[in-house]
Amino acid sequence: MKKLLALLLSVIMAVSLAVPAFADGPDGKADLGDFDWWTADMEYLDAHPGLEDQLKASAYDYFARAYPEFESPEEYMELMDLTEEEFLDEMVLCQVMELIEAEELQAQINAQKEAMGGVPGQIGVMVNGQYIQFPDAVPEVTKGRTMVPVRALVETLGGEVEYQSGAVEFVLGGYTYEFAIGRTTVTVTPARTPGGGAPQRDDIKMDCAPYIKNNRTYVPIRFISEALGYEVGWDSAFQTAVLVDKAALAAEIDKDFTILNKVQASRFLALGEGESSLADSQLSLKATLFDTLNGSKTYTADLSGATLMNAQAVNGSYTFTFSDNVLEALTELMVSAGAEAEEAAMVGAVISGMKELEVVMTAEGKVYAHAPILDEMSGQENVWAAMDLGPELGTLFALQMDASSLTIGTVVANMADANTVMSYTGVYETAELMAAMCGDSKFTTADGVSTLTFGLDDLASLELTGAQDMKDAFKQYEVTMEVDEQGGVTASCVMETATQEGVPGVKITMDAVQSAGKAEVAMTVHVANVCEVELTASTSETVSTDAPSTEPPEGSVIIDADAPIPLPE
Repeated sequence: MKKLLALLLSVIMAVSLAVPAFADGPDGKADLGDFDWWTADMEYLDAHPGLEDQLKASAYDYFARAYPEFESPEEYMELMDLTEEEFLDEMVLCQVMELIEAEELQAQINAQKEAMGGVPGQIGVMVNGQYIQFPDAVPEVTKGRTMVPVRALVETLGGEVEYQSGAVEFVLGGYTYEFAIGRTTVTVTPARTPGGGAPQRDDIKMDCAPYIKNNRTYVPIRFISEALGYEVGWDSAFQTAVLVDKAALAAEIDKDFTILNKVQASRFLALGEGESSLADSQLSLKATLFDTLNGSKTYTADLSGATLMNAQAVNGSYTFTFSDNVLEALTELMVSAGAEAEEAAMVGAVISGMKELEVVMTAEGKVYAHAPILDEMSGQENVWAAMDLGPELGTLFALQMDASSLTIGTVVANMADANTVMSYTGVYETAELMAAMCGDSKFTTADGVSTLTFGLDDLASLELTGAQDMKDAFKQYEVTMEVDEQGGVTASCVMETATQEGVPGVKITMDAVQSAGKAEVAMTVHVANVCEVELTASTSETVSTDAPSTEPPEGSVIIDADAPIPLPE
């Protein structure tokens, strides 16, 4: 029950903006490809005299860590018909394999770090994907804290540093920071404004005191960075402190997407205080399976409903309708897959009973759902299943309510992970790929209308592995988009592939229209000699002064979605 409700809720709450999150590079495993492990193990042991005896001594501890599914080494030896000496030899080879993989992985990390501007073997500091260069004094870890030379850090961030009689002062981001060597108190003073009074001074604490080493002042990077508004993380594989300013990243990316950002800004209606969004949605799906011998069959499904939403809660009321043969086909499919007929019939009955669905969700993660099947199975009225999806659900609310201020840059920049150096590869590659496909430079503007056309030749020109192969696979590929001055958009897409090596050809067509608070899309997928699927969807959004409820109606029967449904006596 809980999985089914969660699936339905996920579909209903899906956010239309989706950006691929991917990053190339070391992922914790060395890429060794085809490798002669036996020869490599023997050569490694020959190159490290005495290592074999050390690994034999640790064999039992290694086995307990690497083979937790076995109760004891003796059980493993009996199962594999090994003597103790053979067991020890095997564990030695397994440990050598791990050592070789670890060294190869470290070599790959060092090469990647150097290519990105870092120094292998040295603590690194990365700011928005760029390594800071430390020409003399270098960062170090002291008592669990990453300490960095203050001048190199502050000047890289665009500030200035001065030293006066054992005190350090630097100006950055409109504030002056003053602290003394050996003390953890930092005095922060905002820049004086014309005509204003004396600026307010605040004292804040560092988690450890700055110190001088080799005539360089070292400060804890976490304090300085967080004071300046950066997210700070640590990538242990790269031994690098990672500083992320997502607002700056977003602003940099958004320079290439003013047209699409205009479209995004017009997608949703602006809401004032005390107002909610009321969206009416319609979705229709029609699938035809071709069968020249027995006759083709067509299946249909429709969804209609209304969603009332503000920053605190979402209320939804939805109706699902299926053609009779949908449930018949589902039952046949389950039985053919090995399910009992009674079990298949029960699943069909549950889905049939879910044709009407009411939902209440809160930003705190509380979710309640009601469907007629709950009333029928329990013999009670107005039964709601409750589940707790956690506070993370509130992120979706904030995203939806603030959707009009979202930009391409903010979405892509949110891929940056302060604990992963390589996440920046994904951020920049995604931004570059999107710019090459639908950035401002791909549009032509005349009479207030910006037009984009992206075809087969454009696809092949992308700097992607296999881009030319993709072009060769298509018989037709064309995407067009027109954006007016208000951000309204009309778009169409046609993609067709030829039959290749037994894979049937596919043709996809799509047309979409969007303006403030309204959107319509029609899409057809035709698989040669197999099937055709048609999808139409529309939504219309208005501003409402009604507020969504945060719990089911008074008098409702609330049950735990994980618990069995209470059946009537």
